Amino acid sequence: MANIALTTSWIMALARRRGPLRVYQWLWLALCVIGALAVAAPRILSQPVFYTTTAQVQIDAAKRYRELYTNGRPDADFQAVQLQSIDLLKARHPELGGATYGVRFIPGDIGQIGIEAVGRTPEEARSLADEAAEELARQVRAAGGREILRNLMGWEQVVALGGKPPESAFQATLRDLVLTSAFPLNRAIEPFSAHLTVDQLPPEELSDLARALEVRHDQIALIDLPNTERSRAAAQDPSLVAQLERDVERLNAGRAIIRQALNQLYLDHGAIFNPDAASDARRSARAELPTAPVDRRIPLLLALTLAGGLLFGGAGVAVDQSAGAIRKMNELWEYRALIQNLVLRDLRVRYKSSVLGYLWTQIAPLLTMLIYWFVFGAFFPSDIAMYPVYLIVGLLPWNFCAEAVSGGARSVIDNASLIKKVFFPREVLPLVSVLSSLLNFLLSLPVLFLVMAVAQALYPPLRATGRLINFSWTFAYLPVLLLIQLIFLAGVVLLVSAVAVFFRDTVHLIGIFVQFWFFLTPVVYRLDMLGALPARVLRWANPMASLIEFYREILYGGAVIAGSVPTPGLPALESVLRVLLTGLAMLALGYWFFQRRSGQFGEEL
Repeated sequence: MANIALTTSWIMALARRRGPLRVYQWLWLALCVIGALAVAAPRILSQPVFYTTTAQVQIDAAKRYRELYTNGRPDADFQAVQLQSIDLLKARHPELGGATYGVRFIPGDIGQIGIEAVGRTPEEARSLADEAAEELARQVRAAGGREILRNLMGWEQVVALGGKPPESAFQATLRDLVLTSAFPLNRAIEPFSAHLTVDQLPPEELSDLARALEVRHDQIALIDLPNTERSRAAAQDPSLVAQLERDVERLNAGRAIIRQALNQLYLDHGAIFNPDAASDARRSARAELPTAPVDRRIPLLLALTLAGGLLFGGAGVAVDQSAGAIRKMNELWEYRALIQNLVLRDLRVRYKSSVLGYLWTQIAPLLTMLIYWFVFGAFFPSDIAMYPVYLIVGLLPWNFCAEAVSGGARSVIDNASLIKKVFFPREVLPLVSVLSSLLNFLLSLPVLFLVMAVAQALYPPLRATGRLINFSWTFAYLPVLLLIQLIFLAGVVLLVSAVAVFFRDTVHLIGIFVQFWFFLTPVVYRLDMLGALPARVLRWANPMASLIEFYREILYGGAVIAGSVPTPGLPALESVLRVLLTGLAMLALGYWFFQRRSGQFGEEL
């Protein structure tokens, strides 16, 4: 707030020195305020009402479940337990994971885990928090129960190899589990030499065993069977259909055997799960009913939006009064015919003498998408749902960026003869490079929507919802993102085109830099794969990383695993404003440097 106040006072002081504001400057201020409110107010006012509450889980991380912790912090084994909990919760609640219905695990002191749930009503939030805490306690116990089950199967293998009958009904069920592979283990079953039966297990281990069987039963019923049945419904090849039908029968048989084993544990050993009972892994505190929704801070956000509009408008007025920005814009407007002709010339030259001509605006991005899909599908398989759509939504904005920067770096040098013969604003040349790349991007949009429509129509989980396509009203936000990217790229191109005049090696370095920039931008991968801190650093240091995510959010939705349906939405307002301010700062820097050096272009060229 102090920085805003300081900047505002500087703008007012500059305005006083330069005299009263003119009519067009007052109109600019009003336009900035109205524009800021028009962009931000719908998102601010449409924020959903939601509630949060927290439950607690306590586990014995020092002794019984010490494998889940390393140096006092949850390790990879605990992360696997957490992911399995989330998977089953999502299977029970397909809408889980949105802004108004979700859950997250918060590690506290060693062995203490907080489960924060978000719900659309107080009751929904409390119910979800308690269910997630119960599921996490169950999964922790199941992690220990799998090794117990493996040892029981190992002893039963020794008994069976000796030709002896099973000692109990449960031991007979264990043999069925081994024969049907209904309970896959991460390590093969090995003979267990010590005599071990379920009757010998202490209560804690008995509970772990039952929980492991419960989790596997739920995985079959809620995840494996539905996925296999969906694949069977979508399959066309008869041999594949027959194989999937056998898989369904096998899964149903395995679920029946596990159900039989659980009934034996419940009836004969009383191994029914009570998540709140004192034990080595339990729900230590139920969630409280929230009394009020989370504060949406609507007045504060609207006030900040108004202040931001005034600040941006005031900065524009200050720049106009000190550097004649409006005069320069008027000058560029007078040369609009030249800009238009140069943009069309670039487009004609690009596709001159090619057989397909402008069709390459559709074919090129499609072929590029297919190449990346083949490479990352065959050699680096991705689990992202509708990966071709995910790819092309990121590739088109990136191609816009790469073409603009690569072509813009040479824009002044390649037009040296024009600069020496004709007077015109030198800014026209780099801006033409950006605008021609923008036009190429716009001409590529039909293939983007075609790929989206085809991929969605062929996606079985989406068809299961009764829809063929997943287009959303959020597509209307596309011009806003295009404008922000245009501002940012104009600043970059103005800067690099001026630098290239004095340092010709810049043209060659730009090609290498763009390749490096590509891999720092989440075009073919998810940014969150890098971890929370690296992802945050990249979003702040690389505006294109944020812009690609914005495009995906409005056109594709959040990255979800295969089998789920991504839901388009609007990017976070504060993130959009951050990238906009970065783009404006880049434009101011590029324009300032270009203006200072443009007078020397004739001598250098």
